[in-house]
Amino acid sequence: MPSGTADLATLIPFAPDAPTLERALAILAQEGSGSFADATLRREGLELFAALPPPGARPRRGWRYDYGKLVYDDLVWTTGRRRQMAAAPGVPGTDDGSDLPALATDNAGGLFHLGATLLEAPVSSGADDPRVVVLPLTDARRLHPDLLAGMLHEIADWRADRFSALAAAFENCGAFVYVPDGVVVDAPIQLVWANTPARDEAVFPHVLVMLGAGARATVIERHVGGGDPFVCGLVEVHAGERAQLDYVTVQQASEGARLFFRRAARCARDAQVRWNLAELGGALARTVLDTRLHAVGGRGETAALFFTTGFAHVDLTTGTEHVVGPTTSNTAVRSAANDRGQGRYVGNIVIRPHAHGSDATLRDDALLLSAHAHIDAVPALEIASNDVKAFHGATVGSLDEDALFYVSSRGIARNEALRMITLGFFEPVITRFPGEALRDEIRTALDAKIDAATETA
Repeated sequence: MPSGTADLATLIPFAPDAPTLERALAILAQEGSGSFADATLRREGLELFAALPPPGARPRRGWRYDYGKLVYDDLVWTTGRRRQMAAAPGVPGTDDGSDLPALATDNAGGLFHLGATLLEAPVSSGADDPRVVVLPLTDARRLHPDLLAGMLHEIADWRADRFSALAAAFENCGAFVYVPDGVVVDAPIQLVWANTPARDEAVFPHVLVMLGAGARATVIERHVGGGDPFVCGLVEVHAGERAQLDYVTVQQASEGARLFFRRAARCARDAQVRWNLAELGGALARTVLDTRLHAVGGRGETAALFFTTGFAHVDLTTGTEHVVGPTTSNTAVRSAANDRGQGRYVGNIVIRPHAHGSDATLRDDALLLSAHAHIDAVPALEIASNDVKAFHGATVGSLDEDALFYVSSRGIARNEALRMITLGFFEPVITRFPGEALRDEIRTALDAKIDAATETA
């Protein structure tokens, strides 16, 4: 497919309405566009966005966001791809000279987007192993329609809430990762979305990851950069029999970014999907993580952490559905808030009537570092089967003054003691992220946030 160019002719002032969608469809219909135009599905998505109620609770106790009243002023919608001159390894160059961070871990290939625009170099378009497929989603639709059949828009319940429906309506970029039967990919496959202050984009990614029987891989989804973008996406994962996938999201977007994602996984017999989520940026980050264990021996794990500072808000929902048994799930969430940061976590475990022998565990712990910070924790169990093991628990509290006194009595300054204890609080979740380089990266990012928090403590 010829490469399109995201230029001024393809920039549309964004609004979540029908005239904007029709203009987007006209661009997508042009040869060489950066996405695929399924007009019927997209129009259905926009209709659902308008009809569905806003998700979550109404603003209260410092939660200042009303999802029904979000504004989309000064955003632009675009799509396409752009060839780049060679740059330093792992650091895609940009024409506007923006300083984008290097990838901190090794990678086995991947895709890099500047806003919704795919940068075709220097990141390799594909994986080091020729058997592995890493493609823009629009190319995958053209080259691998047989693989996508029954998967795309079938795993994530995009009709469930208005922002998932909006992502389906205005999709303008995406990625497809396929690891065939028995193939093991040692290094991570990285999918990056970066934004710059040059323009604030409405970015609607769609990611589909498929692992064949016995395949193993790690996929890292990153969000970095500056500006005030609105990023609203879907991620769908299918793990074949005995497959093992680590799907990692590292969100370090700018202080003005708003990010909405629904990520969903489906596990075949004896398959395992491990979600690893680090929400470390943005003004508002809302994530829904769903895992469906519909075959015997399936296992779903979730390790999530977030740290809100300033006026940042994080809204996280995890859901695990045990359709049959025995299946196993384990969810661990650690969060902290400083200044007027706000957080909300809802954890759902559902065990269906035929899921005998299932084992489900959920644990959420939250740490408040300021009198004005607030985090809600709502764990929930729905059990419709006998002979199961199920546990959930949640705590919300401030730092232990006895622990601070103990550390301080050993000659360590109070701020340093606070930093050490807070970083240690996150460690049980950090250790579940794959690879020491990635774990060190998460620790470093948290350390910077904790240092900023201790300055105001």
